[in-house]
Amino acid sequence: MADLTRRGLLAAGALTLLAGCGKDQPRQQAADGRPQGTVNVWLHGSQDTGRQFQELVHRYMAETQVDVRLLYLPVGQLDAKLLTAFSGGAPPDVFKIGHWSFPAHAKKNRLAPVDTKALPLRNYEPGTITPLTYQDVPYGVPIDFNPCLLYYRKDRFEEAGLDPAKPPSTWEEIAEYSAKLTTKDRRRVGLQWLYGDPQWALMMLTALIKGKGGSFPSLATEQGLNALTYMSKIGNPKLSNPLGALGLFYSGEAAMVVSGAFLGPALEKLGKDKLTFGKQYGVAPMPAWAGGTSVVPAYTWGWGVAKDSPNQFTAWHLVNYLQGAPSVTANLDNGIIIPAKGWREAGPRGKSEIMKIVADSLPHVDFGPIIPGTLELAKAAASAVDSVAHGKATPAQAAAAFDTTVRLIR
Repeated sequence: MADLTRRGLLAAGALTLLAGCGKDQPRQQAADGRPQGTVNVWLHGSQDTGRQFQELVHRYMAETQVDVRLLYLPVGQLDAKLLTAFSGGAPPDVFKIGHWSFPAHAKKNRLAPVDTKALPLRNYEPGTITPLTYQDVPYGVPIDFNPCLLYYRKDRFEEAGLDPAKPPSTWEEIAEYSAKLTTKDRRRVGLQWLYGDPQWALMMLTALIKGKGGSFPSLATEQGLNALTYMSKIGNPKLSNPLGALGLFYSGEAAMVVSGAFLGPALEKLGKDKLTFGKQYGVAPMPAWAGGTSVVPAYTWGWGVAKDSPNQFTAWHLVNYLQGAPSVTANLDNGIIIPAKGWREAGPRGKSEIMKIVADSLPHVDFGPIIPGTLELAKAAASAVDSVAHGKATPAQAAAAFDTTVRLIR
């Protein structure tokens, strides 16, 4: 979700890129507690993604003599190809997937529990392993950890007569501000939702429903129906931009969006001269209902290891290396958080206002339902939100359809 493409520097012969991952690759389990052999790694992106990552893997290979073989896949194809690999009995040793994918693989007994001899979990902030845990067993460690924040256009606030130094702090104020920021033709809006994105729909419903004391996953409740109604009255699902709601925020068509810490550096790369933090835009904590509970929706990507890997110790040893201090620092500069203890001290960006808000929000993060059917649940959430927003269904109809899906999943 937060990848930023940049030219990678590959040392000659340092990395072996695989076209696939098969059983015929000779791999040996570490019997003496030392990394050895070959580790196959699948992740989203390309060879040009992340110079720091390429250099880190190259360094690991030089230090350990382990052969690390990388296969980059488009983010939209990763889950499907990994499922095919598991079904065929030839999964990679290590893979980077969203937290929403972990429960289903864990239920199918495809994942290896974290080897704490190779990777100490005590090094991570409390609660950050939770979304990668299934039935009390940790199966992964987080990278690209993203509690949500509110981004708002200060320039748009000034145009609408709103105080740019006082962003909305409640959902009621979000609705009030959005009404003032939305033009009659709705070409410019206040808060814009990330329509059509399953995970983001699930996260927003989690915040709106649980923030009012409701239970989730269910939309056929007072809190669920109120959430669908609330979302349908804010934003405009007909607005479009190649970069989605984030592009609409950059262009100024959307005055507010909910996003992760990665958005700040992403906006800088789009054009710092046009949109500067503190001048044209600012950040604020995730809104809460007036008098309600603070619920900060969050997501994370995570490193996992296949249970069928014949080189599990080395696989986890590699992951631990990739999560070390140099990686924490380099990722933080791109707004990508590896929530190891002390992560805010890893670089100058850790002291930023955005990262302070992230740190303060950690006690309130909520990853939504962590169940084997999370992917299907997220798709149903997006369908419910979009159908009401486009006027294709009433909140009650959308809620009934969603709850039917929930019953089938369970």
